[in-house]
Amino acid sequence: MYRSPVSSGARAWKPGAWVGRLALLSAAVSAAAVAAAEEPLSSAPSNYVAGFVGTTLDYRPPGGSWDGWQHDVTPLLGYGRQLRPTLALELDVGPTFVHGAYSSFSLTPGLVWSVRPSLYLAARFVVPVDPETNFVLFPGIGLCHAFGRVMPTLEVNVSSAVGRGNPDLGVSLTAGVLVFF
Repeated sequence: MYRSPVSSGARAWKPGAWVGRLALLSAAVSAAAVAAAEEPLSSAPSNYVAGFVGTTLDYRPPGGSWDGWQHDVTPLLGYGRQLRPTLALELDVGPTFVHGAYSSFSLTPGLVWSVRPSLYLAARFVVPVDPETNFVLFPGIGLCHAFGRVMPTLEVNVSSAVGRGNPDLGVSLTAGVLVFF
């Protein structure tokens, strides 16, 4: 989950450190696109609404050390649309609260690829819009199981706020429920 940086300790951004991460993210998105191109189109894509609750398990600010659990909670509501049987687009929105106080509000678009019936990869991007805009890479891996039209999920994400040139690093856990219609 996105957490506004508390300190403004300036540190130079080193593009070389991100080349490997961006290559890995590009490979994951490319693999999802290739897999989607090989699947037959379904007659009617499924839509779903989603509800999630997430928290940051560990966080390392730019140039700092790991801080542990951030005492944050992020409730999210979302809408998704399956483009193919194993590929979906999703948009989630919600606030983040730290120690019970409002911290930020974010939009989270994402591409979700079902690798196995109960395993998926997510290429998500958190875009905080309040109190300041930023761009946060938020890739994840999750477990899910469908019970008819209802699907609970559990997802682990790695986050890095790269939009302001001073990247941090976090690990988050999100539990959710999708309801297909």
